[in-house]
Amino acid sequence: KQWYQRRVRALRENIAPALKQLGYNYKYDVSLPLGQMYSLVEKVATRVRGSEDECLSLGYGHLGDNNLHLNLVTPHYSTEVLGMIEPFIYEEVAKLRGSISAEHGLGLKKANYLKYSKDSEVIEMMRTLKEVFDPNHIMNPYKLLPWK
Repeated sequence: KQWYQRRVRALRENIAPALKQLGYNYKYDVSLPLGQMYSLVEKVATRVRGSEDECLSLGYGHLGDNNLHLNLVTPHYSTEVLGMIEPFIYEEVAKLRGSISAEHGLGLKKANYLKYSKDSEVIEMMRTLKEVFDPNHIMNPYKLLPWK
């Protein structure tokens, strides 16, 4: 049984490195209701179907905590593809009552998209708490909340 568990875990851990071999990866770490997890992967695949680049849309993650690692792979970086998927992915996550950020946090790229998961009052409360615990703005500057 332990051998099997190690093999399954190794397969899962090798997905991201394998995708890098295929081309440019647009990566999203979102949380969705369990019954909707794969629907986002399918919606993204449908959305990019008309782009000039070949696109592979796939998802994997943690069913236990509703965390989806959504990946879109193209042969190279494309502003056309990026324009097709952002903010579309965040809008779809909001419609499904999910969160734009699951286990990996907001980071630098997602801070300004927080409005798709949290209303303005909650964001302001988060700012207030951040100010209390980090008045000098030295802990992960710019990586938690959108600029005002």
